[in-house]
Amino acid sequence: MRKPILASLFAVLLPMSAHADVTLHLNNNVELLAFNGQAHKGTVFGTEAPIVLENGTQQIAFRYVASIEEGKDVTFVKSDVIVAKFDADDKDIHFDFPDVRTAKQAREFRKNPEFQLLDGSESAIPFAQGTLEKHGFQLSRDYVSELQRFNQTEEPASLQLSVTQAPTPAPAVRGGKVVIGDSVGKNEEEYQLHYWYQKADQETKNRFRAFINAN
Repeated sequence: MRKPILASLFAVLLPMSAHADVTLHLNNNVELLAFNGQAHKGTVFGTEAPIVLENGTQQIAFRYVASIEEGKDVTFVKSDVIVAKFDADDKDIHFDFPDVRTAKQAREFRKNPEFQLLDGSESAIPFAQGTLEKHGFQLSRDYVSELQRFNQTEEPASLQLSVTQAPTPAPAVRGGKVVIGDSVGKNEEEYQLHYWYQKADQETKNRFRAFINAN
């Protein structure tokens, strides 16, 4: 009776193992704001857990965040909200950004904000890119609603259009503008806390967690 039982188990497990998803890996340079019509609230401390997406067309909205050290001071430089659309099945997706460590590099990134999406074998994944621009003073932003309006346009990263080729560098006038001290999203204090938490040794991190839990 063992063989029929094993055959039945394999018949059940095979379809499950054959199905996989897209796993989006985040790092400290990425502030993910929304994906596929859903808002995302990231963690303040520690490494962000990967986001699991269903196979198919993906649309993500995020900011690129760089930390610039000048002596003992740390300044956080953030891009405008970038929208990226790509097609993927059964892949691990990783961001690949230029190394921005100085004000000069931040200015270069401001003029031409280039990045890549790589799969698990470090092959580039074609994607379309756009920007959710901020107009006027906004105390808070509804990124899901903004994406819904964005998707009614003919922007390449809109869900109305499909990805057919690898992206070309965007002209400076349409690129994500780097801004400092943007009050929307994580505030400056959160970035500072996150930065120094990551710099701390494990014993210091444990004491900090204990302090937070006690309060």
